[in-house]
Amino acid sequence: MESGHYSFISIVFCSIIALVLFFVLATSTACAEWEQNEVEVNSVYEVGPEVVHVTKEITFTNKDANTRYWQGFYSSLNYPLFQDHSNLSSYDDSSEVRLKRAENGGNYYMFAFNENVWYGDSYTFTLEYDVQTDPIYATFTIGEQSDSGNVKLIVPDNYEACLADVSYAKENLNDRVVYTFGNESFQEFPLRIDCVKTVDRVVASEVISLGGRNVNISVEYRKGNDEWAQEVLDKTVTYLPLLEDVWGVPFPGNSDLIIRESSVAETKGYHGFNYGNGTISLLHSAGDRVLIHELSHSWTHACNFEQLWMHEGYANLYTFLVLKQINPKKALAMKSELEEDYDKKEQHFAQALDGWSIPDEYSTSGSEMIGYGYSKSFVFVSDIYEKVGFERMQIANRKLLASGNVDTSDHISIIESISGKDFDQMYSNFV
Repeated sequence: MESGHYSFISIVFCSIIALVLFFVLATSTACAEWEQNEVEVNSVYEVGPEVVHVTKEITFTNKDANTRYWQGFYSSLNYPLFQDHSNLSSYDDSSEVRLKRAENGGNYYMFAFNENVWYGDSYTFTLEYDVQTDPIYATFTIGEQSDSGNVKLIVPDNYEACLADVSYAKENLNDRVVYTFGNESFQEFPLRIDCVKTVDRVVASEVISLGGRNVNISVEYRKGNDEWAQEVLDKTVTYLPLLEDVWGVPFPGNSDLIIRESSVAETKGYHGFNYGNGTISLLHSAGDRVLIHELSHSWTHACNFEQLWMHEGYANLYTFLVLKQINPKKALAMKSELEEDYDKKEQHFAQALDGWSIPDEYSTSGSEMIGYGYSKSFVFVSDIYEKVGFERMQIANRKLLASGNVDTSDHISIIESISGKDFDQMYSNFV
């Protein structure tokens, strides 16, 4: 992509399982037609300082035909809670509603009704809990399992909310914004919410010598995240010389490198974004692997690769080689993760890499295909590296940087010329 390059790590925000509501019948459960019953859930997620307060009003209606004519009733409901929480409580109009974690129920809790719910009757109770968050970044998931209802998200006006892949209504009030969603928005995938507190930005910087010249590295960060900024700065100063060593090419980027602490909205849903102009957006929660990957794009941009697989395959290969030096365990885990992902998805997608692209904004619905492309690119470039060898790969890198724009035919020509080997079959298997 001409505008820049993303890094992607498959992330599971929470355990996504087939979350089905269970109901406990006071009579024999063998004949219960509990799927006939209805559950309405109206939820409110209110963002506050270092906490999101969640309130759910749950209404259960008994429509099980097997309980007609006073043959049985329902007395409890098993309901899932998606995320780590604290201060969990439940109550109805008159008193507390007893709860306990369901036996072998995973994320489920059992709520004991304070009355028997006969056929045609309804019972309503309220569930409340807190989700702890970062002082600046309120990141959490909304996951709803119900037949009807809606979700309200209340965000103070000193926060910016990032909402993607879902439709909503928006109401601007004096000191807050209220977003309203239909519960159908969350039936297939939980929705990740990222709210960022509005604070001033400050800069930490350091000058280092790379390739015989001074490079000024600046980390722009949100006030209060001083420790994060210093850690990123220190690691960047360490990683860039290591990248020079493994690439076999001096740092080719600008004399001023800016790394900007970013929210999910600013990275368009990805973990990082290298704009190719000396600026990198780095997600505040991104780890070493993402930072090295984005720094490595300074070299892939200089190569003027025309195919995305070259950018991402090379960035991941040299991320792996640097990790091998500083944390071999993480390096092996990265390699295994990408290889296993490729093996798992290749039969399903089987797409040639020359046709692979990613959307400008990350979407949950396309995550499998995005991850497949990253994994296949890494496996392909790693296979080339293994066949060519470390030193000849560095010679190839220098030729790539001197070649101007590099398409697939240019790439195979350079690889074959420096290795003296035939790569036609390998390329045909991947591109």
